[in-house]
Amino acid sequence: MSEQFDAIVIGGGPGGYVAAIRVAQLGGKVVLVEKNKLGGVCNNYGCIPSKTMIRLGEIQSNIPIADSFGIKIAKSGIDIKKLVENRNALLTKLSNGVGTLLKLNGVKVIFGTAEIKSKNEIQITDSENKTENLLAKNIIIATGSSVARPKLFSTSKNIMSSEEFLIADDIPKNILIVGGGPEGVEFASMLTNFDCDVTIIEMLDRLVPQEDTDVSTTIEKVLKKNGVNVLTGFRVVEVKDDGNTTRIKIEKGNETISLNAEKILVSIGRKPNTHGIGLENAGVNVNEFGRIVVNDKMETSAGNIYAIGDVIGGRYAHEAMENGVVAAQNCMGLNSSMKNQVIPRCIYTLPEIACVGLTEDEAKKDYDIDVGKFFFKASGRAMTMGNTDGFVKVILDKKTRSFLGIHIVNERASDIVGEAVLAIKHLKSDDIISAIYPHPTLVEGFKEAVMNAYGRSIHYFSQKTK
Repeated sequence: MSEQFDAIVIGGGPGGYVAAIRVAQLGGKVVLVEKNKLGGVCNNYGCIPSKTMIRLGEIQSNIPIADSFGIKIAKSGIDIKKLVENRNALLTKLSNGVGTLLKLNGVKVIFGTAEIKSKNEIQITDSENKTENLLAKNIIIATGSSVARPKLFSTSKNIMSSEEFLIADDIPKNILIVGGGPEGVEFASMLTNFDCDVTIIEMLDRLVPQEDTDVSTTIEKVLKKNGVNVLTGFRVVEVKDDGNTTRIKIEKGNETISLNAEKILVSIGRKPNTHGIGLENAGVNVNEFGRIVVNDKMETSAGNIYAIGDVIGGRYAHEAMENGVVAAQNCMGLNSSMKNQVIPRCIYTLPEIACVGLTEDEAKKDYDIDVGKFFFKASGRAMTMGNTDGFVKVILDKKTRSFLGIHIVNERASDIVGEAVLAIKHLKSDDIISAIYPHPTLVEGFKEAVMNAYGRSIHYFSQKTK
């Protein structure tokens, strides 16, 4: 007889392992099925390896300014072999750490490929093609996503995805990055610090077009200052290998440009991993993009089957983790929801970008707003750190004084945005203005931006006063 569980989790990425642990914490019997490595794309081919490389690039970028701080560095360079060894050691440590957490919480882990056979049954096929069937009251689908690669980019041997790049053993001398979204600008920012000649191409009229215009303008300015060639409004129309390099042709209106590079990094989106997992056997619906359709409780059209993370169109590991908590708690009879959750958006460029809520243009459509800004060039703490690029921008509902959007560009923006999330969810502008912030810090720029919305900023002059 097949073994029975309270929940089966398919996929061991951030959403999956969090869901499994939460079910176990609530006293449930749970099994997690993973076909590759624990930690998923984030730990093994995405978030963590990219942030490791970004940190190394950050260290490298600080070397040229060391002299201005009175520090003499006789020689600098990049040891690619050591860089790769450090990266791989960290990835192994983190993957093993996930395994340890699952074991300590009593989660059974099976490595293999899962297929849903019915609303309560899955079949697992292992590496030796042996099968095993499991039964459960609930199933949580956390199969993630994979890189989307249009046919135009399928023929060249020099085309790379972000995942392929992050497990490579070398850094090219020059690269073309197709796609100016979060992933594209992260790679552009990182690679320019490794003496790589970088060109980034975005089809729309600005980089990170989903973010506030001020954010796009600032990050483009910083990238250009650091030597990145930025081309916006262009679309790729031809890709052709040329010896050991690849030539692409791009167009904007009547303008045509040919570019040649050692590698082409394609960063234009991801597709959900829904093919071949048996959704049709349980009546699980997907939308026109192949993403599983869920409600705010993470329930699919098959009531006891839940889906979380990238497979439903999510974009962030932290979003998938919270999806996992909600799904797990509902599996165990609690009443949990993603409704009214606020999801921060972080882009790990140098400086970082961190945003939550509406952009200024979005807010103007439905609200009468106040806008406040604080630029880090006026921050004593930023000056001591040698990097004054960026700003904090707050968008407030003029009537209620509630926060509608908060946008941060700073080398530590991702560490500041947690406070912005709380502000969006629970606070009004007066709560921030009346709070005492430590000085000198970067986070006090948040309070200054709020005060600036009312002409009250102390360290950044404003014409208006209230």
